[in-house]
Amino acid sequence: LARVLEKGASFFDAMSALVEEGLYRPDAPLVEVYFNFIRPQALKVRGLEIVQAGTGYSDLDLMVTIASDLNHLRLDYNLDIIGEQDCVRFGQDYLELLAEIASGAQAQAGPAPVPVPVSVPTSAAPASASATAASVALAATFALGDLTAMLETALEDEGTTFTVATAPYHQALAALQDPAGVFAQSTAAVGVVLLRAADLARFGPVSDELLSELADEYPAALRSLHERTGLPMIVGFLPARSADDRLLRWERELAARLRSAPGLAVLSPESWGHGFDVAEPFDEETDALAHLPFSPSFQAAVALTAADLVRAVRRTPPKVIAVDGDETLWGGVAGEIGPDAVDLTGPRDTLARRLLEWRAAGVLLALVSNNDEATVLSVLERPDSRLRAEHFSAVSATWGPKAARLEAIADGLGLGLDSFLFLDDNPVEIAAMRSQLPEVLCVTCPPASELDAFVTRLWPVTPKAATREDAARADFYRQERLRTRERERSGFLDFLERLRLEVDIRPLSAATIERSAQLSRRTNQFNLRPEPLDEAALTRWQLDGEVWTASVSDRFGDYGQVGVLVLRRDGNALEVAAWMLSCRALGRGVEERLLQWLADRAETLGCETVRLIAENTPRNVPARRLVAALGGGEVDDPRLDVAAPLSRLRTFRSWDEDSDGL
Repeated sequence: LARVLEKGASFFDAMSALVEEGLYRPDAPLVEVYFNFIRPQALKVRGLEIVQAGTGYSDLDLMVTIASDLNHLRLDYNLDIIGEQDCVRFGQDYLELLAEIASGAQAQAGPAPVPVPVSVPTSAAPASASATAASVALAATFALGDLTAMLETALEDEGTTFTVATAPYHQALAALQDPAGVFAQSTAAVGVVLLRAADLARFGPVSDELLSELADEYPAALRSLHERTGLPMIVGFLPARSADDRLLRWERELAARLRSAPGLAVLSPESWGHGFDVAEPFDEETDALAHLPFSPSFQAAVALTAADLVRAVRRTPPKVIAVDGDETLWGGVAGEIGPDAVDLTGPRDTLARRLLEWRAAGVLLALVSNNDEATVLSVLERPDSRLRAEHFSAVSATWGPKAARLEAIADGLGLGLDSFLFLDDNPVEIAAMRSQLPEVLCVTCPPASELDAFVTRLWPVTPKAATREDAARADFYRQERLRTRERERSGFLDFLERLRLEVDIRPLSAATIERSAQLSRRTNQFNLRPEPLDEAALTRWQLDGEVWTASVSDRFGDYGQVGVLVLRRDGNALEVAAWMLSCRALGRGVEERLLQWLADRAETLGCETVRLIAENTPRNVPARRLVAALGGGEVDDPRLDVAAPLSRLRTFRSWDEDSDGL
């Protein structure tokens, strides 16, 4: 708290440093200036005019309002230290300065560039780091004061350097709606909105109609922003001295509406001072003078709490959440009191609801319980149980070391243990898991009385599924278990025949470009030349060659889009510049279908061969193995290269047809 307070020094605290640097004139007054620049993008409606509102209740000495679209410059000034003639002269000088800057073709406002020392190569100088630094977009219904600097300081422990970009004073809703505002900037990584219903009444009475209107507009603005940008948002309701039941009820009802929205974390007024020694959160004097309602200590507590949430929001989500049963997913020990007696209400229901939200976003769930299977299934079959057995991709209900059971689940799902989160109320189980499987993120589940706050801290925001394939991931793993059983009952060739595989190959489109970019980032096993391709790169490839997508389904279900092929003609050869195939589709004939299609496509384009090049990376063994089998070299060669005849691609099989497997 002290560290953040120190960095949150005000301008007045810096006056001595300014004096030491000679940045003053003797006997000159200190003038506090507020610049209010209204962006041109915000004034596209005809007939707008500036309404004189004044500086309100504040100690500002000069407020400069600029609206370039309206040809408007307005100055509001404090008569105690600025006279009318001085203000007019200042306005004229300011306009002349702006005209001088605008008339110079090479003119640029800002500090002169700092020369790079001769001893340091210019290539070592940071390339406009500030231009690409991630930002936290911040808006509030009150004046932020030192909170901006405090939040930047509180975020210093984060690996990424953050700046805090603030919306104009008291313009929280407008900032959310502004298509060119701080929340819409490309650098924004997380958005924070701090609300107090009491602030609505600062400039006049608040009617029930206005409250009802705002209760609709805030959710709509947040939903629209998330759909446009995907920006995760933290919405915090902060405390106020007001005892107006209408305003408090409005906050509670709005918070309840927002909690169910994807991509949003919602904090109550009680959440901000928890864990900090803050004697008095409010400052009546600064509130009256400048609408700065909070004491420095409470501002620091708000900054630290918000910084923790920003870190949690940006944390890489797990692929699998493995959860204990007794005293974690439900209250009580099911084997002792019986499945019908365990508690599934209140905080336990909150946890179950949040787990289902994660599942809908593509995260797999696993249940690891020291119980017999019949007992666990009886709990999940209760009418009041939000979670059902089918929601879990794996259920391990038995006795024995949980680490070994979790390792078996990871093997069965084909996922690395470093993508698992393990949640258990027993510290002994947590310690054992950390000791035996250190790559698993282990978290101790608190008692029911602390569970609501714990869930908010651990998972403040539930991610929204980026693609259709993400949302269907849990169902795919359920279907995969059925495929595995079918494979175990029959030979491999019989299995392929009964699978009734369908491969749909289509040109890249607006509907598939996001999933295609995602595959380029995530696919590392079957990837000929691993290199992330964003949407812009894929669009360029379409201009220079061809980009195709592959979707797969079989009798058990839909795999979704699993592949991307980037092609370009090089003389008589059709070169495969990129080929990515999700591991979920490997080893069941999809590769062979795509090779046959490549042969057909090459023939259509008048090519005699198809060239495949595989770069050697630590994890793309399946891709190298296929190119090697086609005659491109040895699997472990640094680079494999083959120009395969079309007939070879049409007859290639990755399995031995005389045997019963790959």
